[in-house]
This record gives sequence, structure tokens and C-alpha cells, in this order.
Amino acid sequence: MRRILFLFFILGLILMPSIFAKQGHMKLLAVKETEAGYEGGIADLFLETKQGSGRIFLETFPLTRTDTQMSTRFAKAIACDTIEKDCDDIDFFYTITADSAIIAGPSAGSSIAILTVAMLENLELNEGYAITGTINSGGLIGPVGGLKAKVEAAKKAGLKKVFIPAGELIVRLDNSTIDLKNLSKELGIEIVEISTLSESVKEFTGREIKQTFKNIDISEEYKSTMKSLARELCDRSSKLKAEAKGLNHSLNVSALKENAQNLTSKGKEAFEKQAFYSSASFCFGANVEYSTLSLLSRNLSKEASIREIEKLKKGIAEFRARIDAYDKKTITDLEAYIVVKERLADADESANEALAILNRTNKSERIARSLAYAAERVNSANSWAVFMGKNGKSFNLDKDVLKKSCQNKISEADERKQYVELYFPGSLESIKKGIGKAAEELEKGNYELCLSMASKAKADVDIILSVFGVDSAQYRNIVERKLEIVKNNIARQASKGIFPILGYSYYEYANSLKENDIFSALLYSEYSLELGNLDIYFRESNGKKKSVKIDNRLLSLFLSGVLVGFLAALLIKRKGMEAKKTRKRK
Repeated sequence: MRRILFLFFILGLILMPSIFAKQGHMKLLAVKETEAGYEGGIADLFLETKQGSGRIFLETFPLTRTDTQMSTRFAKAIACDTIEKDCDDIDFFYTITADSAIIAGPSAGSSIAILTVAMLENLELNEGYAITGTINSGGLIGPVGGLKAKVEAAKKAGLKKVFIPAGELIVRLDNSTIDLKNLSKELGIEIVEISTLSESVKEFTGREIKQTFKNIDISEEYKSTMKSLARELCDRSSKLKAEAKGLNHSLNVSALKENAQNLTSKGKEAFEKQAFYSSASFCFGANVEYSTLSLLSRNLSKEASIREIEKLKKGIAEFRARIDAYDKKTITDLEAYIVVKERLADADESANEALAILNRTNKSERIARSLAYAAERVNSANSWAVFMGKNGKSFNLDKDVLKKSCQNKISEADERKQYVELYFPGSLESIKKGIGKAAEELEKGNYELCLSMASKAKADVDIILSVFGVDSAQYRNIVERKLEIVKNNIARQASKGIFPILGYSYYEYANSLKENDIFSALLYSEYSLELGNLDIYFRESNGKKKSVKIDNRLLSLFLSGVLVGFLAALLIKRKGMEAKKTRKRK
């Protein structure tokens, strides 16, 4: 009897992993490159999850035209973050199969994220639907290429509905534009625009992801600190203006004065509206103009200018050493450190530029401007440093973790770049430079700067996708929609006890720019998305216990099997005892 029970126990241990294993599937819209151009195709996306340690595996048959590994990792991270689930105890096995080589990469992101959420939440997917779109920070569904070909492939495969990124109903193909509404009628397939992962999950499963946040709960600590920072920078404008009064009026300085006064007015106006980051930005610009005027009024000799530059560079080096010694614990610490280091790097570069100009020429205004910008950048860095050490949720931000986050972000940006180059070749030189600079900081060990630079490079790629083929009249709608998603993302971060100072600052600045500078508003809203969701790269350091989610159906089957085995063992034992009694009677 004991042997039989032991055998059933061993069998249970062997079968135990299957209790935690789950499998899911959905259709994946793709395109393949042919001699005649891009042709639509359908692939199968499979996901199996098992109890594990947070590993991610991807297999593609045949190999995809672009690397899909980083999109898969990022989509999984966004899915786990959206449903606020710790996925570090689950292994994910993704498989993409197709009849021939396809272009997947970032465009598979939304499908991967939806399937991941459905698996983690035990939701049934509508197999008659398909979606194409990148997945971005905050769960934003981003633009992709090859939409006409993908819709045609979906119809051919018998799908009923196709979801595309919002704002992509009008697409450019060769030298003409196509209205996908007309294509929808022509093919008899429904095409629906979608903006976020949450909306997509609801469409595919009928279940809504709970969202209890509506308005941004602005951290009072951030508000008061940013208010003081803005006031400090704006008060400095008045001081610098007074210093510049002695300037020789024979110099052509009217443009500098006019620009400084204009920026000062904007800074005061933003301060009154409590848009403190915007106020600080405008006043910083005014300070550069006034500081340039002040330096011109001093009429420094070449030797005095060199001494001024050397003094400034020494101060930058000492400041950098102090900030590098700081122990970062929270996302606020990390973002404040990034801001300070970026400003010190800018200051150092501008000081070197002033020295180079001084050695080449005697153009006093160019030297003064470079030196003024460097000095004001240091002053701004000093103001931002007060955000270090604020309260917040602690994360593991050691060098190895930061290095990994930096490498992942570079890979994400480079993967996006490769994808966009397939459709818009030769248009990404500045982005290549941005990724290259991030890689340089990685080599130097400046992982925080690398993370910021790579995040911005990735955002720059997404902007190109967002506006390519879109009429400029639609830019405002794109910005408004993106800002709403950014707002919800920041609100959700705040509800988790994380206030992203960079994400919120860029969100506020984008709002202040949208009336007069729509493209800059789009740029900063994209930066806000990328830099407002950095926690997905780091683990909390609060020692929380991980919960293991078990598939109840499989658990029931396992327990039923054990029970049947136990009863069978009892029956066998009873039969044996009866046989013994029979033999004794004989």
C-alpha cells in the first residue's frame, strides 16, 4: 500500500508543473516583402506560461524580417504593469509561426500585450479579431506600416474585425493616400481605431481592466519643490537684468533684450497658472539672454574669459562628483539625477565650445552666449538637485540593474529604428546619432544618462510614425489624444505611490506648448510617456512576497487524479486482503 501511495505521490510531483502551465493563441497581422512590394500575411501567435523566474523565450518559424525579441520583452512588461501583476515568478514562451518570412518586430507589440494580459487574467479571446500596432509606454497603441496589406490579409483569412492604431484611417501608399473606411466597405470587413491596451483587451475579451484613477494626484512635495525652483529661476531673471544695465548701448543687443523680456513674461504667466515646470523653462531661457548681456557688459579680455571658463569647469567637476556619490533609492531620485547630470553635461559641452570659439576668433557675443548658457545650466542643475532624497517607493537601482535597463532601452530604440527604416529609409540620421550617444554613455558607465537618451531616441522614432502621412491639421487631435493617455499613465503611477517628476513635468510643458507650438507639444508628450514609466525596468526593494496564481481547472484535474489513485490503491489493497482470506479458508 505504501509503495502504491508513494508512486502516486511521485506522479503528482511530475505533473505539478502542468497545474501552473497555460496556453493561448491569437492571429497576428503581418506583411512580407515581395518583389512587387509589401504583401499582407497572417501569422499565428502562441503563448505558454509556466511557473518560473520571469524568463522570456521567443521562437519564430521562419525567422521574422526584423528582430522581435525586444518588442516581446517590452510588451510583456507593459502587460504586467497594466494589470499591476508581479510576473517575476512566471516564465513566458512565445511562438510566432507563418508560411513565409514576415515583418513583425514592433508591429506585433499590441498583439503580444493583449495575449499576455488575457493569459494572466484567464480571459477568452475572440478568435475572429486581429490587431496591429506597436505597444508603447503607458499602454498606448502606436502607429505601424503596411495597413492596407494587413487588412486585405485579414479578410482573406476570414477575420471579422481588424483594430488599427487611432489616427491611421488615412494611409499613404506610394504617392497616393487611401481611406481605410472605403477599403472596409469594399472588402466587407470592419476596421476600428483603438488607442490603448486597456481598450483593446475589452474589445477582444469583453472584460474591462479595472482603472480606479481619473485625475492626477499631484504630489504636494513635487508641487512645492517645483514652485520654489521656478520662483528661484524667475527671481534670478530680475537680478541678471539689473546686472546688464551697464551694457554699452552701441552694441546691437535689442534682440537679446526683447527675447529675454518675452520669455520673462511667459515665465510669470505660467507661474500664475501654477504650471511651474513651464515657468522654470521660460525663465531659464530668459536667464541665458540676460546672462549673455551681463557678460557682454563686463567686456572680458581673452585671459579673463579663460579664467571664467576654467572656474566654471572646475565647479562642474566638483558638482558631478557630489551627485555621483548620492545613493539613489526611488524613481524620483533616479529622474532628478538624470536631470542634473544632463544639465551638467550640457554645461560642460557649452563651456568647451566657448573655449574653442575663444581660441579661433574674437567674436564676443558668441563666446558670451556659450559661457552664459553653461553657467545657467549649472544653476538649473543646482535647483533640480533639491528633488534628490524625496519620499517615495524604493527600488533596486544598483549599477547592474541600471546597466541592464539602459541596454534594454537602446535595443528597444534600435528595433523601432530598424522597423521604421523599412518604410521610410534615409530619414533617421538624428535618431541614429541619439542611439549612438546613448551607447557612448553605456560604455562610459553613465547608465542613467544612457537610459534617458535611449528613451528620447525611441520617442523620436515614435513621433515619425505618428505624423507620417497625417495631414498637419490632424496634429492637434494626435496631441490631445496622446496627452489624455499620458495623463492617465501619470495618474496610475501616482496611485502606485510613484510620482514621475520628469513624466509630469514634460506633460505639463506639452500642455503649455500645444496652442503655439504643436510639434514641440507632440515631442514632449512622447517624452513624458517614455520617461513616466521607468519603474517597469526595476524591481521594488520592499521584500514583498510573490503570490502564485494557479489554474483552478488544472488543479481540480490533478486533485481528482490523486483522489482516484488513492481510491484505486484502497480497492487494490481490499482485493488483496480478500484474496488472502480466501486462501486461508482453503
